[in-house]
Amino acid sequence: MKKILLHSLIIIVLLTAVFILPLYYPKGPAIYFRLFLLIVILIETMKLFKIVFIDRRINKIISNAGTVLFSIFVIFILLEAIFMFIPRSHSADFTLASKLWYAKYWKPINSLGFRDYEPTGDHHVILFVGDSFTAGHGLKSIEDRFSNIIGREANQKGKKYTAINIGKPNLDTRGEYDVMKQFFYETRIKPEKIILQYGGNDIEGASADFGIKFDGFKPPANMNKFLILVGSGSYFLNYIYWQFPREYLGMPYMTFLSQAYKNDRILSKHKEDLQLFMDYAKENSIQLIVVVFPFLADVEMSDSMYVNDIVDFFKANKVSVINVSQLVKDIPVSERIINKNDGHPSKRVNRLVAQEILNKLE
Repeated sequence: MKKILLHSLIIIVLLTAVFILPLYYPKGPAIYFRLFLLIVILIETMKLFKIVFIDRRINKIISNAGTVLFSIFVIFILLEAIFMFIPRSHSADFTLASKLWYAKYWKPINSLGFRDYEPTGDHHVILFVGDSFTAGHGLKSIEDRFSNIIGREANQKGKKYTAINIGKPNLDTRGEYDVMKQFFYETRIKPEKIILQYGGNDIEGASADFGIKFDGFKPPANMNKFLILVGSGSYFLNYIYWQFPREYLGMPYMTFLSQAYKNDRILSKHKEDLQLFMDYAKENSIQLIVVVFPFLADVEMSDSMYVNDIVDFFKANKVSVINVSQLVKDIPVSERIINKNDGHPSKRVNRLVAQEILNKLE
């Protein structure tokens, strides 16, 4: 009896550690420590099974039931070990698989903190400014981004261009402008062309000026707290759960953005922020091209919310603009985006955008 209690206690303690560890250390060396704990749990479970069901005479029905439960538990432990090494991107970086994806693919990181090679001004510089769409969220290689495609193909045509990408996730227009100015200050690199990528979240800074902020992506208050804990600590269950889109995350954010774009004061302030890019380009004789992205999973909604108005705004100011909605409208949604939980542009869309920008440059 003492052996049964001892092995049971060890399994419970180790399982608790296994489920808590990902909440604080979801990637890196902790993964291998967690794998070690799973192996120990498996060994202890086998010892417990032997003591209870093999070394003792018990009812056959109970023995069969115990064998089934043991088999299910072993399968779960094996699946848990496997899914610790399966990365998958997510728009909001909300999942354990997404954290694994970042750890594996979000590179190279240069000395300035951007996902790009070290910047140089050796040739004519094209500077790419934007958020996660520019940084290449969901793309395993930076070579598949529209910025890198442009740099590569422009040089193949004999034009000596250096493509520099300073895109960072979660930036709004004001943040992008500040990052760009900081880049100029630190590097003293002056570009000949600036490619500004626009996304629906770029209005957040202006919205915050008027006290309207998004509270963040949160699960509903009535969700079972135990299930949240287990789902957050299990790579296997977390992966399965997030295989299906969760509207409770996206809808509040869409409502927030819709309110922001419908607010004349916020929109006017936002356009003042966009004007900063136009003024800087004009004052420094830099060609400015703006690439306006819709939410790729719902182009029509994006067009009515902000795309058409923002495109018209830049056209009215005689700025060269690319409306990505027009490029992707005939492409199936599944081919526009990284995956059903990650609405960032696919390789195909990045190639289309790159070709349109190359046409503008030529």
